[in-house]
Amino acid sequence: MRPEHLELEGFTAFRARTELDLRGTDLFALAGPTGSGKTSILDAICFALYGSVPRLDDLRLVAPVISAGRLEAKVRLDFSIGGVAHTATRVVRRDAKGRASTKEARLERGDDLLAGDADAVGRQVEALLGLSFNEFCRCVVLPQGAFARFLHDKPKDRGDLLVGLLGAQVYGVVRERAVERQRAAQAASAALATAVAGAPTPDDLAAAERRLGDVEAAAREVAAAATVLAALAEQAGQAGRRASEATQRAGLLRSLAVPAGVAELAAAIAVAADRARAAEADEERAALALGAAEAAVAPAGERRGVEAAVAASDESAQLAAARPELAAAVTAAQAAAARSGVVLADARARFEALRQAAAAFSVAAGLRVGQPCPVCRQDVAALPVHDEPADWRAAGEQAARAEKEAGAAAATAERALGRLADQDERAAEAACRADAAGPRAALDAALLALDQADRTLEQARRDERAARGRARDARDDLARSRQAEDRARRDLDRARDLVAGLGAPPLDRQDLAADWASLLAWATRRAPAEEREASEAAAARAQAEGARAAEEDRLRQVLAAAGARLAGPLGSQPVAEVAAAALASARADVERIGDAVAAADKARRRQAEADEEAEVAGALATHLKADRFEKWLLDEAVAELLGGATTVLHELSGGAYSLELDGKRDFAVVDHRNADERRPVRTLSGGETFLASLALALALAERVSLLSPGQVRLESLFLDEGFGTLDPEALDTVGGAIEQLGAGGRMVGVVTHVAELADRLPVRFEVSRGADGSTIRRVEL
Repeated sequence: MRPEHLELEGFTAFRARTELDLRGTDLFALAGPTGSGKTSILDAICFALYGSVPRLDDLRLVAPVISAGRLEAKVRLDFSIGGVAHTATRVVRRDAKGRASTKEARLERGDDLLAGDADAVGRQVEALLGLSFNEFCRCVVLPQGAFARFLHDKPKDRGDLLVGLLGAQVYGVVRERAVERQRAAQAASAALATAVAGAPTPDDLAAAERRLGDVEAAAREVAAAATVLAALAEQAGQAGRRASEATQRAGLLRSLAVPAGVAELAAAIAVAADRARAAEADEERAALALGAAEAAVAPAGERRGVEAAVAASDESAQLAAARPELAAAVTAAQAAAARSGVVLADARARFEALRQAAAAFSVAAGLRVGQPCPVCRQDVAALPVHDEPADWRAAGEQAARAEKEAGAAAATAERALGRLADQDERAAEAACRADAAGPRAALDAALLALDQADRTLEQARRDERAARGRARDARDDLARSRQAEDRARRDLDRARDLVAGLGAPPLDRQDLAADWASLLAWATRRAPAEEREASEAAAARAQAEGARAAEEDRLRQVLAAAGARLAGPLGSQPVAEVAAAALASARADVERIGDAVAAADKARRRQAEADEEAEVAGALATHLKADRFEKWLLDEAVAELLGGATTVLHELSGGAYSLELDGKRDFAVVDHRNADERRPVRTLSGGETFLASLALALALAERVSLLSPGQVRLESLFLDEGFGTLDPEALDTVGGAIEQLGAGGRMVGVVTHVAELADRLPVRFEVSRGADGSTIRRVEL
């Protein structure tokens, strides 16, 4: 990962929009006095990528990154991975309650959106770089206070870091897959062994083939008897059909019956006709009364005029009664607006005074004796003393609230005055309309007369609708009675049609009840003859069926003797079906047993293959255990890293120290100036610890690509630590090592306030802090 361009606004010390252009820069220094905001630049890089800042105890917090007095912090980082451009953007915003959260986060590669929320951006960056946030802070950005962490790490923590850098976790995944493959193969072998244990044998197949031959012989005998069985079945069928037909005819004759209500239909039709004539006369009288009521009603325009006059009189009285209260509201609103204006003027004056005092205090805080003043450009001879003023931002917020309240009060007063003017105008118009209409008593009397005429008309309409409904109901009743008679006549016709083929007598169609009586008398005389014919046909059917059943029983016994398996009791199935089913079952047994014998042979071969696969997967899982292959791989990586770090430390310390591993696999230092004494790295002084940590950091940055080809690309390194603890000779050596590291095409950035080190680097970005926050200036050397 190589940063190309950084843009930040409202982020910690950088209140205003600030840019850091690193394109084409391999080796540079971030220089400036303590507290100027140098480390905040590294914080911004980490935050853009991972959403966390190394210096915070709780990495989930985002509120501390917002500049004091600002509501939003924005960071945008353009970076490349292997030459491919990417952009990470995060925006943190504070709400009205002072709580902050990430409101916008995205990771882009050209026009492609790789992630669109805070968590997804962090996960995608970790996948692209091959480094977690903690690993990034130990390999790429080495923050203050954590520079010596890798040196003092426990062997397990150091091993976890190298596993991530080497991509060695893939071997654990391979081992898990091997264990899963071994278990699956063992389970498959056990299942195949169980299946083979109960499989049929070749002897079972031979027995099934013999049984098939016996069933085929019995089936041939059944086929030879098919003609006799068919003739007996035909005799039984014909007799059964005669019996069924005769039984149906007798049942039809016995089922004839006169429908209920036939005798009462004639009287019901006469009563319905009388009621229909009376209802039609009532309907005609109601229609005449409705016409008279409609003629007596006044035109609609006359009613509207009277109602409008009454409404104008009512409105004039209501508006006159409401005016005193509305006038009082106008007076109160104007007084409130005047008071709000006074409060606003006081708040503005206090805010301006506090703001000027805060600006003077901020400028004074940045003054240094002997340095130029940013306001007058004169060298400062003595530092002025200023008391820290009150919070001018709170005063500004108070002034803003006062301005908002004053504007609201003025608007309220103006709206109240407008409502009073509108009401006065409406009251004048209503009074004019009321005066033109005449006295109120005359209006009320005219309206009462109009209402009475309307009520009379409405009653006439209700009476007319009721009379019309009664006439309609009476006509419907008459129609239903006549329809019932038609249905009864059709029922009689259908009943006679059913028995017409048996010689039913004709109908005279004059008297419905008499026609039904004639038909029923004939049916009663004809039914006994049909019942006798049905009894004789049933006896003939039973005789033919008995002979056929006896022959089928004999054939079933033949099939049973041949070993045929019957689907049900011996006499429950037709013999031809029994024979066909027995033959199909015997053939299926031969085929099934043959398939089972072949499948058992195949399963035994598959079981041998599964045993072999389980053995191979188990051996691979054993070899890839963490205490074997992974341990060997980490030992090789640590040895390679230790060799490079020792070379760098030997040079940095002027040949005084080198590094090695002790018996517990912790880092130890060899003191060549003290008879090659070996001692723990925790016994080193602060300056010595810095040299050893720097040696490990430079070696890790230099050799990680060799240790992990294709896994992690450390294309940049940022050092933020106290170079001021080094003596001039060591500082010169460190500077040379950093220059050599940057000469290989890797970006190397150094955060320092040591001018001697910053002056050695080809590019220096000077970070300074003023009243409006920190700024960055590029200096080419």
